Amino acid sequence: MAQANKLSNPKDLEIQDLHRRFVAAMEDRLPSISDETKGHYATVLTSLTLHLETPGKPLSEILSEVMGDAAPLLFRAMQG
Repeated sequence: MAQANKLSNPKDLEIQDLHRRFVAAMEDRLPSISDETKGHYATVLTSLTLHLETPGKPLSEILSEVMGDAAPLLFRAMQG
């Protein structure tokens, strides 16, 4: 049985829709992405997820921490 949507705020619903589209787009791309790039992506996604799972942590703090984790990977990707 489908779960009822507990979100009603229009901005929340917009973000939910964007998240669904993001997941679909990434699933379509995964077969064409190299294993090395997938590893980097998984590292960044894991960092983001772990920080988001911390109750009460401000989003600004999460983004700052994730950017610190991701910065070396982004610089490496831009160079090569």
